[in-house]
Amino acid sequence: MTKKNREIAYKHFRDLEANYEALPHLDRGMTATSVIRETAKKNADALLKRNPELEAPIQETKSKGKN
Repeated sequence: MTKKNREIAYKHFRDLEANYEALPHLDRGMTATSVIRETAKKNADALLKRNPELEAPIQETKSKGKN
């Protein structure tokens, strides 16, 4: 997995952990909100353990325009 893909996956798992809400008819079993959030947290923590550089904030570079 490339560094870019690891960063994308890490952001995705943290987003799921914080924001996932199951639809009412899917909020049971493996698709329950609590299950998905727990799984996302475990996956993000595992990625972070293998790649500690993911914790550092990712800064986007902006090109300087002519004034």
